[in-house]
Amino acid sequence: MSNAKTNKKVMESEKTTVTATKTIKKETEFPLNELKKHSREIFGVKPEVLDGAFFNFKNKKMTKKQADSLIQAYLKKEVK
Repeated sequence: MSNAKTNKKVMESEKTTVTATKTIKKETEFPLNELKKHSREIFGVKPEVLDGAFFNFKNKKMTKKQADSLIQAYLKKEVK
């Protein structure tokens, strides 16, 4: 009987908890003039499209992902 209790205690003490940690990888920011220079290769649009998409954007740098979302939003705007 004492052997069963001892086994139970050993099993409880052997429990381990696994915690998942998220590694957040910071994306590289690029100067707007470099994104504009390579707009055809990166985004498949003319440099003039970036002028319109970034018209009210104050920062001088952004990630490709941010730029792409601004470009797509700009291209989907209704023309008045």
